[in-house]
Amino acid sequence: MDIALVSYINTRPFLDGLQAHFTEEEARLHLMPPADCARYLAQGRCDIALIPAGALPAFRGQDIHLLPDYCIGANGQVESVFIFSQRPIEQLDTLRLDPHSRSSNGLARILLQHHWRRDLALIQPTERDFAHIAGATGAVVIGDEAVRLWLSGRYAYAYDLAEAWHDFTGLPFAFAVWAYRPGQLRPSQIQALGAALEAGIQQPLDSAARWAGFYDLPPDFSRRYLSECIDYRFDAPKHRALARYIRLLTALPELPTSVQTQKRTV
Repeated sequence: MDIALVSYINTRPFLDGLQAHFTEEEARLHLMPPADCARYLAQGRCDIALIPAGALPAFRGQDIHLLPDYCIGANGQVESVFIFSQRPIEQLDTLRLDPHSRSSNGLARILLQHHWRRDLALIQPTERDFAHIAGATGAVVIGDEAVRLWLSGRYAYAYDLAEAWHDFTGLPFAFAVWAYRPGQLRPSQIQALGAALEAGIQQPLDSAARWAGFYDLPPDFSRRYLSECIDYRFDAPKHRALARYIRLLTALPELPTSVQTQKRTV
């Protein structure tokens, strides 16, 4: 079977579990940015994928199932999904979205409208360019690069979006979920996948020790990040959070396809 999963350090417990439980012939692993995982599943290039929560509306009307027990989530601060800026959010007029993201871009838009009540111009760049984070322009940044930027102290303001969501809703957040098309996987494969993922998330400190250097992240941070910041359990509160997020996300106006600055009306 072909498995698409995110290439960030926060998925390494999943990856380590999969590699320990399957041979390369049994499971072909494809590592990529979150938005590409959803594309792989949509194009039929994999049997199961760890897709951004923000990609789920694109599969509406299709027969897609979610593994019920595992996700990439957070119960408060996640420390890898931020809006970075040099001014407080009340003084921003423009927000650059992250081209690697779907869930976090949608989450930022929800929080701007309902939590911070700010109407910013939105830019959808095709590439990341952190030089634009200056003056009244902030940016959504996710993943390992977000961690490195946060640890560097390069920006005066770093708004943790999982923490802001918790402040807004009182709920945790699920950034990515495992999705598959029924019929693509046998029940025995689904059971084996669950066992592999469970084994991986039982050993986050081992994954942190194995991968911190690969991602150029401090070992102490990596241990805390994988064992405390990331929550891999797709439990009932996260199911409720996902449902609320999808409702709020689908109520937002569609973003234009242009990468130019666009003003939206709240």
